[in-house]
Amino acid sequence: MRQGWFLWRILGLGALSLSFCGCPGTSSPTADQATPAGPVEPLRLVVVDDPGLAEAVQRQWQARAEGALEVRRMTSEEICDPRRKRLAGDAVIYPSGLLGELAERGWISPLSDDVLDSSEFARRDIFDHLRQHEIKWGDQVYAAPLGSPPLMLVYRPDLLDKAGVKPPETWAQYLALSERLAKSADSLRGTPSDSGEWHPVAEPLAPGWASQVLLARAAVYARHRSYFASLFDLDSMEPLIASPPFVRALEELVAAAKYRSPRATEHLPADVWERLRSGQCAVGLTWPSNADTPTSAKTAGPASPIMLAAAELPASADVYDIGNGEWQRRDSAEDGHVTLLSVAGRLGSVVKGSGRAATAMSLLMRLTSAEWSREISPHSPATTLYRTSQLPGVKAWAGESFSADAAMAYAETVQRCFRRQLSLDSVRLPARSRYLAALDEAVHAALRGEHPASECLAAAADEWRKINQDLGIENQRRAYWRSLGKNPP
Repeated sequence: MRQGWFLWRILGLGALSLSFCGCPGTSSPTADQATPAGPVEPLRLVVVDDPGLAEAVQRQWQARAEGALEVRRMTSEEICDPRRKRLAGDAVIYPSGLLGELAERGWISPLSDDVLDSSEFARRDIFDHLRQHEIKWGDQVYAAPLGSPPLMLVYRPDLLDKAGVKPPETWAQYLALSERLAKSADSLRGTPSDSGEWHPVAEPLAPGWASQVLLARAAVYARHRSYFASLFDLDSMEPLIASPPFVRALEELVAAAKYRSPRATEHLPADVWERLRSGQCAVGLTWPSNADTPTSAKTAGPASPIMLAAAELPASADVYDIGNGEWQRRDSAEDGHVTLLSVAGRLGSVVKGSGRAATAMSLLMRLTSAEWSREISPHSPATTLYRTSQLPGVKAWAGESFSADAAMAYAETVQRCFRRQLSLDSVRLPARSRYLAALDEAVHAALRGEHPASECLAAAADEWRKINQDLGIENQRRAYWRSLGKNPP
């Protein structure tokens, strides 16, 4: 068996802490670099793809802290522009999937042990996969988290009860549930508050998201306990995206198309969330968001909201053994669930070369702390709770569409997702957007019926090979190892 298929175990994180920042093995700054006498320049924070979060940070900093903070908004496209040579700022908050891009360009600094071992960071309070993997690149921690929501089945308990069904435990059950809801559509769409277009299920299949829905569906088939890598061969960087587990997932995604809106390929997770809240579907792949409601106004209005609940994505007792080229039954000790990481989420890092690294780190520690986070993280539509201590305050993220009991159940489900034995990364490599765009096109082509799922994914694999060649196969191979939390051989 090739070296690339050997089982790799995740190394535990070492102790981490607060006061300073710097690369392990180098001296960490004990103070910001000296500056000439005169007016102190404001601390510079770059916030990527998240205007709501940028506003919340600015607001909380002005209310709670001393000193000036300059918040600059940027987009992923601007950050990832190959012509860009540096990142002007002291700290940056960005989508979780961009960690590899920033780390490989040398634009962010790893956090020292002293920084992460502080009581303010409280690393043991952070959900497991977040602190053990998603904030790491190679074996170093590069970021502080502001929340990373896994895709979930959000549903209307009243409609499922009326149809006499429960949330599905497998993707085959999901398809059967969709069919049953479709047959009962006349009675279900007539419930109070329902109006306009109605479909049994909703999935976010817009560009940038069709690929991630496919990965979330395929994770339970592709992630084998004996193999650390699922998207590429660890030695050759040969794409595995056209292998049987991904083909099966795409075929199942296509089979459910008739139960979704014909405009599903335009829907983002936020659109699916709104369809659920407006009574236009019974089940949706998304996560709760309260970002459109300021903290001071998070109270129920005169009209009763449609009540929702959430469940983990379906599991699978079948898994594909890529080394032997055959399907297997999972071990009896496995529950068949696999969490897709870095779907959305926000991370904060210190910009490498900042003359105010210690102050920038202090900023990030405050923003991501248990004390400040409830007033900041919920204002982003791309976050959710990420600390055990946040469970009692989950309504800040879930909002009024969840009862107190349903909100707590959601919080516990998120925590459970990040404790799962097995997980699969969404693409975290440099050129992430190009990889996802190629996979988006494969999903859309299959939905249009242009080719069988296997051929659509073969075309995506061809494009992934081209991306590897454009960026350098060896460069991407080393980056892939680091994305898995390992230093490349």
